[in-house]
Amino acid sequence: PIGRGELWNGAERAWAEGGGGNELVALRYEFALPIELDAAGRRACVRDFCGMFPAKACDWAIHDDGRGGNPHAHVLVSALDISAQGFIQRTKAEKGQCWYLCQDAHGQQAPIRATDWKAAKADGWEKIYNFKDGRRLTMKQAKAEGLGTKDRTSKRPVQMHRISGQAARDVGSAELTAVRAAWAEIANRHLAAHAAATGTTAQVIDHRSNKDRGLDEQPTVHEGGTGLIGHADRVKLNKEIRDRNARLRVLRAELQQEGAALEQLQREVAELERQRGRIEKAKRGRAQGRHRGALAKRRRVAMATAAAAADAQRRVAMATADQVDTRAEMIAQLDEQIAALDLKIRQLQGGNSAAMLSGPLLKAAGLGIERRKLADERARLAGEDPAPRKPEPPQAEQKRPRGHKPKH
Repeated sequence: PIGRGELWNGAERAWAEGGGGNELVALRYEFALPIELDAAGRRACVRDFCGMFPAKACDWAIHDDGRGGNPHAHVLVSALDISAQGFIQRTKAEKGQCWYLCQDAHGQQAPIRATDWKAAKADGWEKIYNFKDGRRLTMKQAKAEGLGTKDRTSKRPVQMHRISGQAARDVGSAELTAVRAAWAEIANRHLAAHAAATGTTAQVIDHRSNKDRGLDEQPTVHEGGTGLIGHADRVKLNKEIRDRNARLRVLRAELQQEGAALEQLQREVAELERQRGRIEKAKRGRAQGRHRGALAKRRRVAMATAAAAADAQRRVAMATADQVDTRAEMIAQLDEQIAALDLKIRQLQGGNSAAMLSGPLLKAAGLGIERRKLADERARLAGEDPAPRKPEPPQAEQKRPRGHKPKH
């Protein structure tokens, strides 16, 4: 086996021979180890972490003061792949120089190789920088908004990944996020095995930030080992953060309870509204039923009244017809009687002898009175006005009043 110094000296020589320039020859990772695990369990975690880079050289160390306060690991991962013969030189594509993200006068953006920058600048291209407000601007655009070099996050322009063509910062951030997720999976797997072996509750870590997890709680800071500079202040700060988070959790729980109570009230109100709707619908149905019943009753009464009126009209018509027939029959009988009287009167008035004249004339006069009565009755039945009567002459057998003298 080779020593640590020999390993990294060889890595630097291989990187330089490959035209690496002043680029880093290794990536450094530092992460806390679970205090729930013993020394063997922590070493197993570190070995599994190094197993994520099978083609690289990994150099790791665990720092632990023995009191379980701040166990953590340092891991160096070589930039070059390694084999039994040593580090493997980069290919021509991997030896690409630095690229800058640039923009022309028309706003078009493109990565430009560092060695081609002078020619691109002469053609009007400008480098793009990261600014503190999160935007990427050229210095010309920044000056137009009143920004200067102090508003940039770095003096260096936005660098592009030599292979992917994306911004080197974005590529590095994505790679770091993937490594953090892989480490969380390794730690949780060992914590679960430890909990199963000891019969305790498994602890779980999450590589994401509270913001990414959708939590409103303030994150704590890394305290470090006991006795380190600032350790006591960080412990105090974490206590304050935990107290605030605890109060926040209580408030959130109360808010959830109130929200649940509000939802229950809303459900009850909705159910009451549905019941009221059903009751109103039933009332309308009953009212409509009563209305229909009243209408049917009134219709039956009207029909019965109309039938009774029609029957009464029919009876009146029949009675009227009967009366008309009876009146006509009586008129006919009166006509016959009047004709008979007329015949008798003519016969009585046709005598020639003087002796016979007075008796038949008197009888004819009586028959004439009877005839006028019959004629009046007939006129009444026929609806005609009776003819005015002439005063009747005194009859022969009528007694004259005493003291009366006839005129000559």
